[in-house]
Amino acid sequence: PTPHQLQPGWTEEGYNVLGWCIIKPAKNVQTLLSTYYTAQLNQQEFARLHNQLTQKLGNYLGKLRQKSLNFEQRLQQSDQADEYRQQADLLMAYLQDWQPGMKAIALQDFETDKPVTISLDPQKNAVQNAQALYKRHQKLKRARGAVEPLLKEVQAEIQYLEQVEASLKLLDTYDTPEDLQTLQEIREELIGQGYLEAPDQGSRTSSEESQPYQYRTPSGFELLIGRNNRQNDQLTFRTAGDYDLWFHTQEIAGSHVLLRLQPGAVPDEADLQFAADLAAHYSRGRQSDQVPVVYTEPKNVYKPKGAKPGMAIYKKERILWGRPQSGGNYRMVDVSP
Repeated sequence: PTPHQLQPGWTEEGYNVLGWCIIKPAKNVQTLLSTYYTAQLNQQEFARLHNQLTQKLGNYLGKLRQKSLNFEQRLQQSDQADEYRQQADLLMAYLQDWQPGMKAIALQDFETDKPVTISLDPQKNAVQNAQALYKRHQKLKRARGAVEPLLKEVQAEIQYLEQVEASLKLLDTYDTPEDLQTLQEIREELIGQGYLEAPDQGSRTSSEESQPYQYRTPSGFELLIGRNNRQNDQLTFRTAGDYDLWFHTQEIAGSHVLLRLQPGAVPDEADLQFAADLAAHYSRGRQSDQVPVVYTEPKNVYKPKGAKPGMAIYKKERILWGRPQSGGNYRMVDVSP
C-alpha cells in the first residue's frame, strides 16, 4: 500500500490498519476486528474451562486417592489374619495357663519357640478370647477378597484421571482456536464418562475435531502426538499402520506418540531418540531429567475390554530414556492454513 492507503493486518506485536510491518494482511478492518475479538473471547473461554476442568479433576483425584489409601490400609490389616488364627491356636493349646482377669498372656510359639504376647479381653475366658480371635481371622480373610477388586477398580480410575490431568497440564495456554477445541473435547469426554454434567445450551462447541501435534524427525519421518484421549485413541487404534512405531512413557501418564514409517523405512537412533524425547516431554514426567519411554509396533498395543478413553496395554516393548527438556526445544511442523 502507498503511505495514504490503509492496509489492515497482523504484525509481530498485534494488529494495525496503517500498513506497517504487516505479516498477515486482513481482507478489511471488519475482518481484522472480528478475528481479534473472537480470539479474545476464545482466550477467556479457554481460561474459564481450563480452570473448571482442573478443579473438578483435582477434587475427584483427591477423593479417589483417599479411598485407595483406605483400601490399602484394610489390606494391610487383613495381612494379620493368619497371625490372629495362630494366636487363637496357641490360646486353645495353653488353656491351663490362662487366669481370670488377664489383659495379656505370653505363650511359647509352636514353630519358633519364641514367646508370643496375646492381648486378651479380661471380661472373657480363654475359650471366648480364642473364639474372638478366630472370628477376627475370618473377617479379615473375607475383607481381602472383597477389597482387592475394589482397590483395583479405584486404581484404574485414578490412572485414567491422571491421564486426563496430564493432557490438561500440557494444554496450559491458549494460542490458537485448536487449543480451545482440544480442551472442549476433554470436557465432552468427561461428560461422557459421567464426571461432568452437560453444559448449558449457550456453551460453544465446534463441530470440527482437533488435530494432534505434528513434528518431523531428523530423517524427515512424520511424528504425531495426541493432545487428548480422543486423539490418543485415534492415533493408536485407527491411524497407526503396520510399519509405524508407537511410543509412550513407561507407567507415567502422557500422550500417545506415533512415528509414521513407510514399508522398508528404517528409523535411525536419532529418530527413535527424538520420538522418546517428545513422549517424555508430553507426559507427567516433563520436569524430570530422564523418563523411561517404551516403544513397540502398533499391533502390540491393545485397549482392554471396557477400558476408558486413552487407556492401553502393550507387549514386546523396548525401552529408551527420553529427555523431556530436549523435547521441549524441538520445533513442531506448522500446519496452520
